[in-house]
Amino acid sequence: MHVNWPGTRCVLCLSEAPLSKEHLIPEALGGILTCSFLCRTCNSTLGASFEAEARADPSIRIAAHNLQLQMPELAQRLIEDQRFISEGPGGNERGIVREGKFRVKSRTAEDGSLIQPTDLARKSVGKILRIAGAGDTPIAEALKRLEETGENLRMTLAPGLEAVKWSVKKLQLDLSRSKLMSPLVPLKIGYEFLACHLGCAIYDDAPQMRELRAALRGTLEDDSYFWVERLNASECEPFHGIYFEGNSPYARVLIRLFGWLAFRVHFRRLSVAGPRFIYTHYLDTSCEDIRILESQSGAL
Repeated sequence: MHVNWPGTRCVLCLSEAPLSKEHLIPEALGGILTCSFLCRTCNSTLGASFEAEARADPSIRIAAHNLQLQMPELAQRLIEDQRFISEGPGGNERGIVREGKFRVKSRTAEDGSLIQPTDLARKSVGKILRIAGAGDTPIAEALKRLEETGENLRMTLAPGLEAVKWSVKKLQLDLSRSKLMSPLVPLKIGYEFLACHLGCAIYDDAPQMRELRAALRGTLEDDSYFWVERLNASECEPFHGIYFEGNSPYARVLIRLFGWLAFRVHFRRLSVAGPRFIYTHYLDTSCEDIRILESQSGAL
């Protein structure tokens, strides 16, 4: 769904510049609600900074894992380049998923053996044999044995050089180094959703509007103008949602990601007049729904 924008200025830096399509819920999280109200510079800056890191939030990772059957393509995108722990006959090893396959993290084990992905192991075998004085033919034969020998079988590649291609039986999430999503992500979603309510009134130069824009540009020193409350529902569900809850006593926007992770953005010094919208994106069908609720009194 694309929301038409009536203005000509960027809603973040207020510059008169060509406007580009912005995903209100980050595209990295599967968001498809868009509006062309950011300049290219602001759009790329947001996408490359805190938005790109949002997919590593532990709650996002757990949701992607739990919803693999309902949204397989999106779950696979969210899994890509994320940390996992493999379980198999060779023990547990840390690594990442790349192009849909587990790639073990290279390390030297306590017994001095090398733990490496197969492609790197091939290079290491060739290097070790070449340093030992082996010629092209013995090296080619050793690499052929490495390629053709099945998983979990110890093979002798040369005198004193053995290898095993361990299989991966199960992957579990590695959340040991995960960081929570920046509160600027839900603040951005909430601010842009209110922009869709306000139209060109979002350009207002009131202090509360200047402070919100400064926060999203990373130049705010005082966050008294907003508060992001992190919440969780009882279970993961394949939908995203954004809901302008109204003014009580100030504007509040509720955001739900994968049905489970939720944020309530409190715009502490802002009151918004007009109708209230509730948006839902069903991730298992790619369908979207937007409804208008009763109007609200209040203004910027």
